Amino acid sequence: MRITSLSDAVRIGVRAFVGAGLLFTVSGCLATRNWVGEQLQPIKGQQAQMETQMNNLHLERKLVLDSTNGPTFKTGSAALSANAKHEIDAFVGDLQGSTAAPSAGPSERVFVVAGYTDSVGHEDYNYELGQRRATSVAGYLVGNKGLDPTQVRVVSYGASRPVAENSTRDGRRSNRRVEILVYQEKIAS
Repeated sequence: MRITSLSDAVRIGVRAFVGAGLLFTVSGCLATRNWVGEQLQPIKGQQAQMETQMNNLHLERKLVLDSTNGPTFKTGSAALSANAKHEIDAFVGDLQGSTAAPSAGPSERVFVVAGYTDSVGHEDYNYELGQRRATSVAGYLVGNKGLDPTQVRVVSYGASRPVAENSTRDGRRSNRRVEILVYQEKIAS
């Protein structure tokens, strides 16, 4: 009878210990969840602000630097060819001389420079190469064309958005590209 009482006492003690542990774990999770929520509030506010800004932008112009008018990027390279520089110069010249939106000043434009690759190589490598290509073009826009660096955004899609088949040489050449997307703020009515 004494052994039964000791066994019951141990079981009760173990249950109390486990129950207390679960209580501390749950309250700890709730406290952590609340803390994480508090930390995310400023980020959620920034995200909402960014979404509002993006909704107020429309695509004004687009330039695709690919092999259509001659080589732009060699395999594995982020170096701009003379042809690519010439295309960028003409594009920015047309943009500066544009009368499409006379009220739009340079500060109201956002330039998104997106880098792409063919599918040769590992996914991480292609993402990084797309990033280097976009950064190369953005650097040219800022350093040689005088764009405000705060208006230029760089993004890489790597091989994830092909415009042609990667199974052919011409298709891979077409997929090695950079797009310059010029967005302008909409005028509220």
